[in-house]
Amino acid sequence: FTAGSNMALSLVKNITKILIGGGALYVTFDQGIWDEGTQSTKALTRLSSQLVAKQPPYVKERLSDVQVPSTAEMADNVRNGWNSGVMKVCGGLAAAPEFVGKYSNKASSSLVSFVRQNLHPNVGK
Repeated sequence: FTAGSNMALSLVKNITKILIGGGALYVTFDQGIWDEGTQSTKALTRLSSQLVAKQPPYVKERLSDVQVPSTAEMADNVRNGWNSGVMKVCGGLAAAPEFVGKYSNKASSSLVSFVRQNLHPNVGK
């Protein structure tokens, strides 16, 4: 392959990816996934019923009990996840000086020990 054919192949790959992504976006928009909450719930119900209808019986049995969470439940889950993440980060930042001090003391004592043992064998005797 030459440089021109590699560039053409790369261009074809990227155009294919863009077309697949655009097609997926178009289909989901056409089905109402990006509309208001009630319309997207209807679209999800319609899609899941089509998927369940085409599945073998054992998959239908497992999917029959699946419930789509409400938007309020989803908002609570996102809020709780966000809050716990913020609390963990802030807790880590608050504890950072203690950890840094502990490990810097350990590193300095290890360095002093190494220097005494390897570089200056007469020091400390």
